[in-house]
Amino acid sequence: MGPTRFSASSSPRHWDCRSEREVATIELQQLRYFVAVAEAQSISGAGTTLDVTQSTISQSVHALEKELGALLFHRTGRGMTLTSAGHGLLGPARRILRETRQAEAAVSAEPRRSAPRLDIAALPPTLNGPLAEVLAAFLRSNPGTVVHVHELGSEQEAAEVLASGTAEVVATRLPLDIGRTGDRLATLPLGTYDVYVAHPPSPGEEPATTGHEPPIGLTELHDVPLVLMPPRPILSAGMEAMIEESGPHLVRRAVVGQRETRTAWMLEGIAATLLGSRRAVEAARCGARLAPLRGVTDLTVGLAWDPRTTSPVARLFVASAHAATTRSPAAPGPPASTAPGDGPVQPGGTPAGPGT
Repeated sequence: MGPTRFSASSSPRHWDCRSEREVATIELQQLRYFVAVAEAQSISGAGTTLDVTQSTISQSVHALEKELGALLFHRTGRGMTLTSAGHGLLGPARRILRETRQAEAAVSAEPRRSAPRLDIAALPPTLNGPLAEVLAAFLRSNPGTVVHVHELGSEQEAAEVLASGTAEVVATRLPLDIGRTGDRLATLPLGTYDVYVAHPPSPGEEPATTGHEPPIGLTELHDVPLVLMPPRPILSAGMEAMIEESGPHLVRRAVVGQRETRTAWMLEGIAATLLGSRRAVEAARCGARLAPLRGVTDLTVGLAWDPRTTSPVARLFVASAHAATTRSPAAPGPPASTAPGDGPVQPGGTPAGPGT
C-alpha cells in the first residue's frame, strides 16, 4: 500500500484516505472514536468521555482498521496502545477534526454552539507568567474561543506534541534544544522567568513589614535548605531542574508533591523554597521574605509552533501574542518579569511576521 494522504470526498461527513492503488472512505465519526481511544488508551475510557457505548466504539475502530488495511492499536490486558500506523494517523486525525469544528463554527447560525478551540501544551513553570498574560489578551479579543492547556513533560517533547496534533502551540523554555527536529518550528520569546528564594516570615513581624532580602547567587544555594518538588520525570524541565543545570545541587529539607504545599510549608517555617514571580508575589503578601536569585541566565520562556500545520485560530493566537509582547511594558517594581524578546523567530533564526 502506497503513502497515505487525506482529502475531502463528496460527502461532508467523510474523508478519503488515498493511496497509489486504492481509495478508503473514512467517516469523521470514526476519526472521533479513534482519537478518543488513543487519548484514553482504552475503549471503556473513550466511551465514558464521549458518552457512547463500548460496542459502538469497538465496531467503529475495527471498521476503520479494515478500511485502512492496517492495525491501529495493540490490544493488551491493560488497554490499547497505538501501533506505528496508529501514531501516523493520530496527528492528521486531530487536525481534520479541529478543522472540521472550525468549519462548522464558521457557517453555524449559532457560533457559540461550536466555539473555536486552541490547544496549548505548556511546561508547568510557564503557566504563571507571560503565557497567562498573552492568553488573557488573546481571549479579551476573541471571547468565543475555548483554550485547552495540556501539560508538557519536557521541552524535548515539543516537536512530538506538535506532530501528534495534541497541541498546536507549546509554551516552553527557549531556545529549544531538540536537535534537527526543531529546525522546522517557529518560536516567539515571551520573557524571562524570574526566580526568587522565598524565606519563611520573620517571627513576630507583620506581613506589611517583611520584604526583600539581598539577592542570592547560585553558588550560595547549597547552604539553603529548601522545600521542593520530587524528582519525577514529569518535572524534569521544571524550575528546580533548570536551576540545577546552571549551578549547584539543591538541598532538599522536604519534598512535597503539590506546588501549593511547597509554599504553605515555607510559610509555616519548615524551610525556604523557590518561586516564580507570580507565586512570589502571593507569598510576599503572606509575609514571606523574598531574595532574588541571581545567575540564572537561561530561563527564557516562549512559544513554539509548526507554521505548516497551524490552524487559523492558532495563527491568530500567535499574532496576538506577538502584538502583546511588542507593546507590553515591563511590570513596575519587583518581582517582575524582564522585558520580552524581540519577536517570533522562523526556523533558522529569521524574524517572522505576526501571522506566521
